[in-house]
Amino acid sequence: MTAPVQQNILLGALCLLGEMVFSFAIASAVKLLEPQVSVFVVLFFRYLFCLPLLFAYGFVTRGRHLMRIRNTRILILRTICGFLGLLMWFLAVANIDISLATALAQTMPIFITVLAALIIGEQVGIRRIGAVSLGFVGVLILLFPITAELNIWGVGFALSGAFFAALMFIFLRLLGQSDAVISTALWYNLTGLVLAAILCQISGFSWLDFLAITSAGIWQALILVGVLASFQQMLLAKSHTYAKASVLAPVHYATIPIGILVGVTLFNEVVGVKFFIGTAIILLANYYILRRERAQASKENLS
Repeated sequence: MTAPVQQNILLGALCLLGEMVFSFAIASAVKLLEPQVSVFVVLFFRYLFCLPLLFAYGFVTRGRHLMRIRNTRILILRTICGFLGLLMWFLAVANIDISLATALAQTMPIFITVLAALIIGEQVGIRRIGAVSLGFVGVLILLFPITAELNIWGVGFALSGAFFAALMFIFLRLLGQSDAVISTALWYNLTGLVLAAILCQISGFSWLDFLAITSAGIWQALILVGVLASFQQMLLAKSHTYAKASVLAPVHYATIPIGILVGVTLFNEVVGVKFFIGTAIILLANYYILRRERAQASKENLS
């Protein structure tokens, strides 16, 4: 009787790991393209080229109900926060080391704990408050002492990205009670496409100049970013159909070694003792928060 459950958990973990690999491939493309292509432009084509596969998947799974949404207000909030979170993440990896941006992104569960208490009234005890405080101590260890080499804007983008991503996941938690994942994903990506186009226009970007000078290699990279984003979103959705979010949460810790591997091998980044101490403290805080959430969920199920 337990074999199917184990198989589902394994498939869920593998889907989530695949999503992480695609996420870092996209981040690497952003970092490599940024000297030649604006982050806003990469963001635009990420939304544009991810839509065809998502629409195809949506038609297969939902048919004529593809774009049906019940909770419009929460969808709008999820879309805004998702767009800002992704924009901040792209700006972060363009300005600071991928390894540092990844470590700072691990503050997302800490933000979720705080925001869930404020927005949806979840009970947060003194122990989880202590874990949240410990997590921010880890952030301070990562960043201090601040030197001239540290890009403060990049750090701000990374922490802002974690904050907006935390908000997005809270709204996704609410949205999942009423609407299909693929439908919310399509509305999010369509809106993101429009918002990214507006940002390109405001920044003074010239589409004619871009089309005239862009090489085949850059086009291939931009298309690849969009296609990988499609698979990334589908794998993330699939992972949560095979296993609960609380079961998959520890898998997210794999982002740290993946981020270090990508940063060191592709971009010659250097990570020192301070990086590992700060990151370990953040992960320890996340682990404790996860344990408390599981304990709380068990109590609610028993009652």
